Amino acid sequence: MRSLAQPSVLLGAAVAGAVTALACLPRLEHWGQRTDSVWFLVTLVGWATFVMWAAVLAWQEKHSGVRVFPRNVPARMWLAALGLGVIGAVLSYCYGDPALRKLAPTDFPKNSREWIEHILFNLGLEQPFLCFAPFAFFVRLVPNVKVAALGVVGFGLLVFALKMDHLGAKLPWEMLLGMALFRAGHSAITVWLYVRGGAWLVWTFALVLQSRHWLTFAQ
Repeated sequence: MRSLAQPSVLLGAAVAGAVTALACLPRLEHWGQRTDSVWFLVTLVGWATFVMWAAVLAWQEKHSGVRVFPRNVPARMWLAALGLGVIGAVLSYCYGDPALRKLAPTDFPKNSREWIEHILFNLGLEQPFLCFAPFAFFVRLVPNVKVAALGVVGFGLLVFALKMDHLGAKLPWEMLLGMALFRAGHSAITVWLYVRGGAWLVWTFALVLQSRHWLTFAQ
């Protein structure tokens, strides 16, 4: 807890939380029917990401040696992030998206403006929530990078299961199994890139993966 109370940690988390909240604002404006609830959602996102970034900045490098923003990332890792992003984008576009678009149409942008909103939301909130913060939590709990990585994969599967349950998805078991395996693979690749090159590689991978939506609304 002393690590969380350090001024540098609190300041960094506060800045990251504020930036994330503003980045998520365009998409949050479309979430509710009441416009007066937008700033409540922005405040909630800001507070949540403040807590997540505080955990990341306080615990991660101290207990794992993994830097969030490394100064030097090998060129081969940049190529790996780009290549894996392209492969993931193709698989998602061909197999996962057709089913998910019917279940959760709001998760898919319909034009370039919405695509930018989704990108900002994904990079600002989803990656800290699904990768950065869980990794910091698990590596604080069990100071072992491999165990923490498995924890991130398990957490990603839990979020996927909760989402499918919320959507009331009635899909064939083989499709659900395939989507769960893809979710596990996605989480494994994300945390692997994170350990090897920090947030830079994770954001690169996510950006390439999200770029597949251009194929839909650019037609």
